[in-house]
Amino acid sequence: MHSAQRRFLILVCAAACSSAADAPSLVSRIREHMREYVAHLPDYTCRITLERFKRVKARAPFERSDRWRLEVAYTGGQELYSWPGDDRFEAGIEDLLPGHGMVSNGSYALHVRNLFLRDVAEFAAPRGEQCEGRPCVRLDFRIPALRSGYSLSAGNGSLPAPLVGSAWFDAASLDIQRLEVRVDEAPRAVRIAATRETTVYARARIGEVEFVVPGVSELVLRDRDGSELLNRSRFDQYRRYAGSATVSYAFGGDAPAAAPRAAAPRVGKQVATQVATQVTAALDGEIGEDAAIGDGFTATTADGVQVSGRITDMRRVGKGWMVELTVSGMVRRGLTLPLKAGTRITWKAG
Repeated sequence: MHSAQRRFLILVCAAACSSAADAPSLVSRIREHMREYVAHLPDYTCRITLERFKRVKARAPFERSDRWRLEVAYTGGQELYSWPGDDRFEAGIEDLLPGHGMVSNGSYALHVRNLFLRDVAEFAAPRGEQCEGRPCVRLDFRIPALRSGYSLSAGNGSLPAPLVGSAWFDAASLDIQRLEVRVDEAPRAVRIAATRETTVYARARIGEVEFVVPGVSELVLRDRDGSELLNRSRFDQYRRYAGSATVSYAFGGDAPAAAPRAAAPRVGKQVATQVATQVTAALDGEIGEDAAIGDGFTATTADGVQVSGRITDMRRVGKGWMVELTVSGMVRRGLTLPLKAGTRITWKAG
């Protein structure tokens, strides 16, 4: 063998051996960095715009079924949810969303805590990659079903599931950039065949400090019949949360956390009387085609009383949207978007 070839092989072996030796140290540095990140992350609220899609088979196009707007409070390592502008947060997202469709409860907080705060994940050796043209580190992992804290429910039961996936970190700062969490081997007792949740992180200012937080996320669920559901979430309007505790919930095996009260007030004023059986009012502003379930609105009656309401359901009709609007417990269905400012609507009890 030529001496040049021998020198090349020696250099390759030395680099590989050095990389293998450094792998445990790099994993430890990443975990320590993420522990510091979680420890300094303040309690905050943000807005989620959630679009839900479905398709009958893998090769068919996804069809959008509805769109939601929610607020999430991250406090005490947990995620609590509310309607925009509401004055309390619920323990779980399923308390707000209806039974149909797919919901993911608390996964954004759960995955990060499982991976980096609890000793439940098994990590592979980190690998160097390129992320949008910049050096990054990929870290593959798996978490056994009995330690994952993650369950799949599909009407016919709920069982813990093993998690596998990858996380990508900036090579210089070790800030998390992307997280993919999958269920490749779902329990046979549930009809769900597999899931994949991908979160891309971004920087956002919370109070006076900039943090790395979820920017967009996609959750895909594949049924054993070949159909698929897709949830696409966008996160924005991050702000520091400072509220008073009122009710405590146990969640995800962690210590109970207090359910906070949001700083934002309810939209508009309440109906002047709770015994009204009919309200006719004109919308104060347009409800556009980009509206979502959960959005609030106000309308004004002929005698100048402002009432507040919320979009409580929507469904596709051809290429458009049909919504229902609720005011003081009275529901008006069959309204087609967009609804212009000044549109007069009558709500009737019963």
